[in-house]
Amino acid sequence: MPADNTQTIARNSFWYGIELLFSLLGALIAPIVVARAIGPERLGYFSYMVWLTNITATVGALGLPLTARKYMAEYLNRGESGVARSIYQATLRLQLWIAAAVSAAALLLVLAFGDPGQRLISVLLVMNMAPRTIGFVPSQANNAAESMRRNTGASLLGGLFTVGLTLFALWAGWDLPGVAAATVAGPALETVLKLRSVERWLGGVTPAAIPADLRRQMFVYSGQGLALMLLNVVVWDRSDMVFLKWLNADLRQLTFFSTAFNLTERVLQIPNAFGNAVGITMMAQYGRGEEKLRVLAVDGARYAFLIALPLLAGTACVSGPAILLLYGERFRPMIPVLTAVTLLAIPKALAASPTLLLQTTRNQGFLVVWGCVCGAIDVALDILLTPHYGALGAAIANGTAQTAGAVGVWWWVYRLFRPDLRLAAFGKIAIAGLGMAAAATIAGWAIPTYAGVAASILAGALVWFALLRGTGALDATDAQRFRNVGRVLPGRLRPAWDGLVGMIARQS
Repeated sequence: MPADNTQTIARNSFWYGIELLFSLLGALIAPIVVARAIGPERLGYFSYMVWLTNITATVGALGLPLTARKYMAEYLNRGESGVARSIYQATLRLQLWIAAAVSAAALLLVLAFGDPGQRLISVLLVMNMAPRTIGFVPSQANNAAESMRRNTGASLLGGLFTVGLTLFALWAGWDLPGVAAATVAGPALETVLKLRSVERWLGGVTPAAIPADLRRQMFVYSGQGLALMLLNVVVWDRSDMVFLKWLNADLRQLTFFSTAFNLTERVLQIPNAFGNAVGITMMAQYGRGEEKLRVLAVDGARYAFLIALPLLAGTACVSGPAILLLYGERFRPMIPVLTAVTLLAIPKALAASPTLLLQTTRNQGFLVVWGCVCGAIDVALDILLTPHYGALGAAIANGTAQTAGAVGVWWWVYRLFRPDLRLAAFGKIAIAGLGMAAAATIAGWAIPTYAGVAASILAGALVWFALLRGTGALDATDAQRFRNVGRVLPGRLRPAWDGLVGMIARQS
């Protein structure tokens, strides 16, 4: 991975990491408070409606945000900013029309067929769809410029506003309608701020005509992106919620699955901070040449695995006492669900980089075909498992489909590009992860109290770092890259960071 790419990835990872840190804190504060106050029974329908409106907003984008990011990145790096501005304007304009149409259709459906007792909540959640749909485009425009810091401030302010309003609504006794209103206000503020941020750096550029062949490429790419989004809803998102609601009468199962899945997604966003930064650099690199893309894909997956494995496996090891401490006794049935979801999400972290490689090189066709296969696997397992096993069955179905998806994507990437997969390096990281999980589990058994959570985390961390060094999972090249990452940290933190790198990575 060249030094200039390392610096760009490090910088973008830093800013996206800050955004995700506050997002993770928000996910651990507001949803936990809401869950404890409302309870798993009443929260079931609310969780289901949140999921429906979120996926509708995402699918309703019709692949336009990713299309904007890909082609804006290419033309910005070719020095053709006028074309990049026209791409942004065209996708944003179409996105505005889509947001209006999708929101109007959803509102009519809610009023005509929604649960009358939940109508106010449903209407408020539908209103959340428009700002979310519109905000995808300016967010990806900033990413195309390889400047994720422009999104960070807007996301932080929007998230803080959502959390603050949620807590105030519960304090004021507004119950779930107040919580639903908070989900509208925060994304609306975030979208306005992101639109302004793009206008500040791109607004002075004179638009240039979009070539006819580029318009055709964008149309095809966007159509494939829409197909991938629909498949992602089935394979990678919580489509299992539909089968839980349909095949299992216990509404608590919706809450258990949705809460466990949401927590895991928040944890998974930490390695995704690096993976997204790699993906942005891939798309920019494609405009400058394809030579380094294979190396970027493998290294991106390796580092995502390095970050995701201890986080997800560690969460699984402490899931029991952590859930009882944070959510209370009513959420005890969620313990095996969270364990299954976190462990089966590890392959998902490995799939991000090869997926971005295929998207960047316009090889999305396989993703559509293989996504259909994995979607069929997920649906079949949902029908088989959710009637009897509820949320746990949905977790197993979803995780199995994700694993199949990751394996297939990597097989296709290897078939097309023949990259050096560095399997020995992945194996060493896996050994360190197994040792960490064993240490954390033993510590939890030895101290079966809430203090055992802290003991498990400490024991797991010590064994993890020791095994990384002992197995040689990180070499001198990795050490230099991580030191480059440390350059974006505040000056007082850099010596500690360099010391940690020296402890876990071999220097020669």
